[in-house]
Amino acid sequence: MRKLFIYILAFFFTGCEIIPADEQFIPIDTGESGRRHVLVEYTGFRCVNCPAAAEKARELEERYEGQLYIVSLHPASNPFTQGKYDYTCPEADSIYRWMGGNASTPFPTGNIDLKPYNGNWFIDPQEWATALYETMKDNTVPSTEKTETAYWLIEDSVKGAQAMPDNSVNMEYYHRHVLRAIADKEPIDIPEGCDARHLSVLVLTLDPNDKHIIQAYEKKLYSDTPVSFVSH
Repeated sequence: MRKLFIYILAFFFTGCEIIPADEQFIPIDTGESGRRHVLVEYTGFRCVNCPAAAEKARELEERYEGQLYIVSLHPASNPFTQGKYDYTCPEADSIYRWMGGNASTPFPTGNIDLKPYNGNWFIDPQEWATALYETMKDNTVPSTEKTETAYWLIEDSVKGAQAMPDNSVNMEYYHRHVLRAIADKEPIDIPEGCDARHLSVLVLTLDPNDKHIIQAYEKKLYSDTPVSFVSH
């Protein structure tokens, strides 16, 4: 059974306290049976329709508990993310632009497992349930000779501004499952300002040919330390 490990670096943001060697590794067991999928949601704080899409994502997450993860990307290339408040990260924008997203792509939108659905990279929230149903008809993990692994750092419940359908701005809004950074083999630091109590790492197995997600597993982190990721 293959295991992945998160290696916790020994230096805190505010000091140089050393973590004991036997506490530096947190095992992530990816050998559980059954395939797990990822709904990638593209959203922005200036998008008045995005809260309704986030609620739809939450409902799907509950319906497919244990089989579905949600990740919210705030790509800087779209004007709905631009302004006084910033929930963006370079990796979110890179994925968005790789899929053909630009300043005119309508929000909210999303896709399943970084794959197109009916020939479209960006799926309207009204189609998310159908796309998931079709995707999950075959829930076996594909057998692929070669794969790649990516580690997505997710922060949940980020409190901040969000435009609402009545054109008000809700300063008490909680942005869920916000992508903060991505790593493969290189060390990655927790971005300044993240709440470590709400951080998790989404471990993704990718098809090396088209980079779509084959399998996913989430591990919660409860640490104030920078992290890097290694596999064993």
